[in-house]
Amino acid sequence: MQTRSLRSLVKIAKIGSFARTAEQLNMTLSALSMQIKALETELGVDLFDRSVRPPRLTPIGRSIVTEAIPLLRREESLLEICRPTNTLVGRFRIGFVTTAAVRLLPKFLKNAQRKAPHAAFEFETGLSKTLQTKVVNGQIDAAVVTDADGLPDALSGRIIREEPLVFAAHEDLLANGLKGLLMGHSFFHFMPDTGIGKLIAAEMATHDRPRNAKTVMLDNLEAIMECVTAGLGFTLLPEPDVQRYRSGSVQTVPSPKHLRRKLVLATATDGTLAKRETALANLLGVTLPV
Repeated sequence: MQTRSLRSLVKIAKIGSFARTAEQLNMTLSALSMQIKALETELGVDLFDRSVRPPRLTPIGRSIVTEAIPLLRREESLLEICRPTNTLVGRFRIGFVTTAAVRLLPKFLKNAQRKAPHAAFEFETGLSKTLQTKVVNGQIDAAVVTDADGLPDALSGRIIREEPLVFAAHEDLLANGLKGLLMGHSFFHFMPDTGIGKLIAAEMATHDRPRNAKTVMLDNLEAIMECVTAGLGFTLLPEPDVQRYRSGSVQTVPSPKHLRRKLVLATATDGTLAKRETALANLLGVTLPV
């Protein structure tokens, strides 16, 4: 059944005249009459009582008009969704590297309410490498990941922010500066097999430490910062993460190598978001020029 005929039927019911309806639809009266006749044949019912002038809707005709109105409204909604637009429309699956989700998701959701009212989002968190693989395989549409080794060829990446890495330690442990910290205290290392963990490992490899220096590996940023706050050792993390969990007794020292963590929005080069990557990046509050 073509909805065009239903639209004509609803309009006739509203106007009450075949002739005036044909005029408004820019059709001939005979063409409109044939369209309604074809609809009656398809439905197998009489929509109009033609024994009177002008023809009036039959009881079943009135019922069909009542049912057709919400159906046509839903069709309009579907067409609106499919119209070309620079905004995000539809349901999207987005991944976030776990360490960034806690900071980026609230702003993303707030922006989405205002800038993408016709979009719905599902989220998951995980390791950068795992999320990249899921984007390549089409399991998710995009992911915010740490770019430590470069993205696979099948993905394009847009930097959404750069975050300096800093050493963090209780002020009592920094009496002899960074060198004394590195030589004399335990190091709390965040997950070496993650994107950010690889950046941390690369930085630490450039510093001399005693052979018996202790390294404690943990998978929780808050736990690491609690240990640092307690004066049990030091860590190296993105500055925003340190600031989120630090107390007044914790001080930071910039990385001598000026190491920075790049958070990138990874999308499939030929995926559904290829042409709307900018719109998605805007929801994340891109802070760097693109």
